[in-house]
Amino acid sequence: MKKLIFCCSLILITVFLFAQIEANVVIYEEGFEGSTTASGELFSQDKLTAAHGTLALGTQVEIMNIHSGKKVIVTINDKLNDVDGLFWVTKAAAKEIDLETKMPMKVLYNVVAEPANSGPTEVYQTLFASLSENLEYPAGNPLTPLVTEDKEAQAYGVQVYSTAKRMDAVTLSRRIQQEIEYISYFEKYKSEDGSRYRVIIGDFHTMDEAKDCYMKLRYDIPHIFLVEIY
Repeated sequence: MKKLIFCCSLILITVFLFAQIEANVVIYEEGFEGSTTASGELFSQDKLTAAHGTLALGTQVEIMNIHSGKKVIVTINDKLNDVDGLFWVTKAAAKEIDLETKMPMKVLYNVVAEPANSGPTEVYQTLFASLSENLEYPAGNPLTPLVTEDKEAQAYGVQVYSTAKRMDAVTLSRRIQQEIEYISYFEKYKSEDGSRYRVIIGDFHTMDEAKDCYMKLRYDIPHIFLVEIY
């Protein structure tokens, strides 16, 4: 009987572990306190919330520290611009699983509840209606400006779109001014797949101005990121 119980327990543990997905976790910086998250909520370090690149807003996720075995259930209320395999968590969530370091820490996670519904906002649908797919996403932290040239940056911008179709770039740039009252422009650049066009909001004289624009728009346009302008 004891052997049977042991075997059943081992099976349950194995199933539980294999149901988990490995990821990295980092803690939000203090600068995000009070900012608007992608869900529209104000960010608070005291709440059990997190950001992720591909999980839908409102998803509940159980995160486990593989070193201590401690777990916490967080709600995804912010986006990481399609960066998979990484969570940003609040200080409250980090405390629950004994996470103190600022360096990424490996964890296991599983989804415990899906959101009732999710999808693009009305502003996003208006801006990107009938346009081709966005072709460029941030390689890492969207608040770390993309360096495109080996020069000192003269200003900063917020990239919102990349396309191979010039008219799509023209259309979006016009819609941005009409719908959200930001001035944007588009520039042509070369990629491995040929010519493309970036749509950028700017130029901002300081990185803080660019970050402020990012914070205001990231809920409606979750794939945006900062770039250096020359």
